[in-house]
Amino acid sequence: LYSVGLGLALSVFLVIGNLGGFLVSFFTNDPATQDALKSILLIVTFSQPLNAYVFAADGMIQGASEFAYEAKSMLLSASVAFVSFLSFEYFGFEDRLSHIWYGLVILQMLRGLTATWKIIDPDGPIDLLSRRPSSA
Repeated sequence: LYSVGLGLALSVFLVIGNLGGFLVSFFTNDPATQDALKSILLIVTFSQPLNAYVFAADGMIQGASEFAYEAKSMLLSASVAFVSFLSFEYFGFEDRLSHIWYGLVILQMLRGLTATWKIIDPDGPIDLLSRRPSSA
């Protein structure tokens, strides 16, 4: 939960930085690079809470020693993200940098969904939604 809050705070900071225009100029003075960064800054900004959740969920799954599940879910997520990226390239706009970031967001969304599935699975090692008392 801490990482999600941190991701939300970072997103708010990035939105404010984007609106003020200072964030892009902080990294480069090149106008072409600034224009390219401006096209993806909102995607990057709003993906930060998702990234925070996925990284926290990955830690829970790895802590439960569910490495085989993690590998299979990553293979599934990466496959769908790759096909999405290819379809963006084929059917999409000219802005290829956005295609990469949309593909990364799709990857993280699927990783988040598969991690959530494992975390709330009643037969899994975590069973976050269980009402039964823990046997500690």
